[in-house]
Amino acid sequence: MQQDIPAEITQLQQQQALFTQALVAMLNGKWTGADSVEALTYALNPGLTGTLQLDPPVTQSEMEEENPKE
Repeated sequence: MQQDIPAEITQLQQQQALFTQALVAMLNGKWTGADSVEALTYALNPGLTGTLQLDPPVTQSEMEEENPKE
């Protein structure tokens, strides 16, 4: 049983790295596509593949572009 501990630690480190990359992608606004929140979430849990419906936030500048002040 103790022989599994190094493998489990390695797996946890890999999961932590994917989670950290997903947070960075979120902060950078990369919600879909390669190296995105969506892709990294699916890498963490392949069972979720195709189930996410991401609704990225809209920035103030994007809102102003869509509805310019007259």
